[in-house]
Amino acid sequence: MYGARSPTSARSLTRHLKRVTLGDNFALVLFLPEVQMRRIISSAMAGLLLVGPQLAAQQDEEPGQVYVAYHKVSFADMQEWIGIYYEHTVPVLEALQEEGVIQGWNVWQHSTGGEYNWRFGIRATDWSQYSRFWSEFLSRLQEGSPEAFSRSLAMIQAHHDEIWDIDEVHVPDPAPAFQYIYDSQFQISFADIEEWNRAWNETAAPILNGAMEDGILGGWVREGHNTGGRYNWKVLYLFEEWDHIDDLFERLVSQLMADAELWQKLGRMVAAHDDIIWTSVPEPGM
Repeated sequence: MYGARSPTSARSLTRHLKRVTLGDNFALVLFLPEVQMRRIISSAMAGLLLVGPQLAAQQDEEPGQVYVAYHKVSFADMQEWIGIYYEHTVPVLEALQEEGVIQGWNVWQHSTGGEYNWRFGIRATDWSQYSRFWSEFLSRLQEGSPEAFSRSLAMIQAHHDEIWDIDEVHVPDPAPAFQYIYDSQFQISFADIEEWNRAWNETAAPILNGAMEDGILGGWVREGHNTGGRYNWKVLYLFEEWDHIDDLFERLVSQLMADAELWQKLGRMVAAHDDIIWTSVPEPGM
């Protein structure tokens, strides 16, 4: 699940990460050669069972997984890329969701940090759905507009895929139109992951839930790594306003640091960390 727009509703967090997590969020592959996609799918199947999600589901739904595709598209081509996305890709994705092939999808564009500038996520409950999705998705794009398909391939400068398991979702129903996703990723030793999760649930989670009640944080989604990438634990923070990002982290960090022993304990478990901010994708002309 969280993403650029396809019809938005409360079921959107599931639908589009719900828009972040599809989550997480999203940088789906607009158009990728079928041979390359099959290779990605085969390698991912071999390592299925990791952790983490990038797309969210409603609390009353089976969490499932999020497949996130990141693209690097030339800034000179971005306007054309977005136009092709809305004209050709969105109708195909909407049809596949209506048919039950996927549970949700979303896209976001780069704001701050990271290497890629387009994030596309799809959500499904089991791996067989991903296999069917890629087959249907790519064939329909090719059949619908061979010219747009070829043009999109030419605009992709780099690409990366990850799969995350959706562990925990805190998003109001109905969900607001989120404008930003703050993607905070960590590399935690497998030996420490159980203790890390316990400390997170006892200390950070209550702070985030309080921030939601105060209107600072729109929602948050916790995911665990499954396949791809260097990080194995992440939180997606959902915001309606940019200024709330600073407000949240001032509160979160100051309260956690107030307990020096806790802060040092958490710090020792972090081998690496990275933050990326994604923003919603405006429709052409908006």
